[in-house]
Amino acid sequence: MIIATAGHVDHGKTHLLQALTGTNADRLPEEQKRGLTIDLGYAFMPYLSATTQQQETLGFIDVPGHEKFLSNMLAGVGTAHHAMLIVAGDEGMMAQSYEHLAILRLLAMDSLTVVITKSDLTTVEQQQQLEAQLTQLLFQQGFTEPQIFHCSAFTGDGIDVLKAHLIALADNERQQQNDLGFRLAIDRAFHVKGAGLVVTGTALSGNIAVGDSLQFVSHHKLKQGQTQTKTVRIKGLHAQGKTAQTATENQRVAMNIVGDIDKQDLNRGDWLVEIAPNTVINRVAVALTANTNIKHWQTVQVFHAATHTTGRIALLEADEVKAGNSALAEITFDSPLCLAEQDRLLLRDPALKTNLGSGLVIDLLPPNRGKRKPDRLAYLTQRAPLNAPKDIIAFKLANKPQSISELTWQHQCSNIEQVACDQVDNEISQYGDFLCTSTYQAQLQHLIIEKLAQYHQQENDHIGLGKDRLYRIAALNQPTAIFNALLTQLLAQQIIINTRGWLHLASHQLQLTEQEQNYWIYVAQMMQTSQEPWWVRDLANACDIDEDELRTLSYKLAQLGYISAIVKDRYVTHEYLIHIANAVRKHIEQNQKLETADFRNLSQLGRKVAVQILEYLDKIGFTKRKFNYRELRDEDLLKG
Repeated sequence: MIIATAGHVDHGKTHLLQALTGTNADRLPEEQKRGLTIDLGYAFMPYLSATTQQQETLGFIDVPGHEKFLSNMLAGVGTAHHAMLIVAGDEGMMAQSYEHLAILRLLAMDSLTVVITKSDLTTVEQQQQLEAQLTQLLFQQGFTEPQIFHCSAFTGDGIDVLKAHLIALADNERQQQNDLGFRLAIDRAFHVKGAGLVVTGTALSGNIAVGDSLQFVSHHKLKQGQTQTKTVRIKGLHAQGKTAQTATENQRVAMNIVGDIDKQDLNRGDWLVEIAPNTVINRVAVALTANTNIKHWQTVQVFHAATHTTGRIALLEADEVKAGNSALAEITFDSPLCLAEQDRLLLRDPALKTNLGSGLVIDLLPPNRGKRKPDRLAYLTQRAPLNAPKDIIAFKLANKPQSISELTWQHQCSNIEQVACDQVDNEISQYGDFLCTSTYQAQLQHLIIEKLAQYHQQENDHIGLGKDRLYRIAALNQPTAIFNALLTQLLAQQIIINTRGWLHLASHQLQLTEQEQNYWIYVAQMMQTSQEPWWVRDLANACDIDEDELRTLSYKLAQLGYISAIVKDRYVTHEYLIHIANAVRKHIEQNQKLETADFRNLSQLGRKVAVQILEYLDKIGFTKRKFNYRELRDEDLLKG
């Protein structure tokens, strides 16, 4: 377990750690010379665990108390889940004490231990008065069961009692299980003679072993819009200050790494992760807790783990959030961050240098539009109180299909399929990279059938439509893998029929009478005598058939897919369409596009009728017009 210190400058944080561990955490010469902590320091306390009956190690992060080094302090507490607030008995709460306490509250520490130091310089009465003040203050800050200890690093008074408490905390922490991917926030990088490159940091989640590989995520690369990572291999490990073969969450870890990487590539705040993000994160949705009044689009400093950036906060429900209240918001970063859902961000005012509040990340990929629509706000409101990955994933799946690869990096969980399928309320199916519920599948199948029925009513002169166009009108923006699978099921159940490439409902079928069949044979022979589409009146005259009778027959022939109307009352045969489509397909494969002049040369048609056919091909979804040329949209349509 890792415990971070907090408190005002000169209140005895470093001396207390030295009394607990025997280590002076001030490692820099300037720190030792001035007696002032400037950067992060580390110390470790071995102990015999009552739970495992083995020798374990408790780690501490010593943070600076001076306000000028607050960013270093935040890098220390940002990766810890437990904190120790140190208050000097002879001075009581000071400016940085209050600020650090607010930070610990906003970061939602799992536990807070308060230590009143310098007990040798105060009377028992003074200690009791300060403890009473602190108890009231902590209760007001939301710490309902504060643990307060008195001790002196100089005389050793109270140190043993404090040690026993911290060991009990550590033993309880070890009982927790975490099967998430490994994440380490880098805070130092240096070369060791004879070993090579070493990085240190706090493991936020997961487990790692010597010989394993990790992905290096650089904020510098993310700022350039690059999500490519570098693979490094673990050559050696130190966990909690000792040589080890494995390391786990909530431990101080030093790694000797090898790979295509050097010290100058590494900066404080970069990451070594098991599961790398595949998207640059510039904007997130958060559940906001306000420490002071926050206004819409206010500039903020955002602190996360061992790094920080600036950005702006967009309130989704009001123009201002009052101190002490919660709200839904989006934060747009000036520089991208490497985040996972449920990460907590500390927000500060860069001008006033005050703590604005904190944000719990609840959506890493918020939509570009509609952020304040009622259904979107309802979704975020329901999502915000969920904490466990299984509950969050179940909630997401109940709303819409989810990409396994996206869920994997968003939640840093490599067994997403198993977590999702453990939900008993709704059966989960996998189609390619996507998971969806049985309820969603039934709804989408119903929508496909409904949209196809509407199409038959509106386009009663055509047998059906191509798969690509059906997707656009019935399942736009839904995963194509799921649509294709559900369409295959509908075809297998013969609810939908595929007739010469046209998809239609099984009920949308006709049969020609014997007389109509004879007429069709004669009409088909006549249509083959000309390369141009036929107007009904011209075809009626050529076949010596009543025009109205042939028009009625043409509607029926179009519904059966024998002919197609490129415009009202002008038809081509299905075979002719396939011939034209094959020529267009071949031309676009060779030239990447089709211009009107090119199509006229291919078809040997006049401009007016050529444009009519091109517009018909656009209408059925075979081609797509772009500027003054066409591209293929559904290359599988009209294949003979």
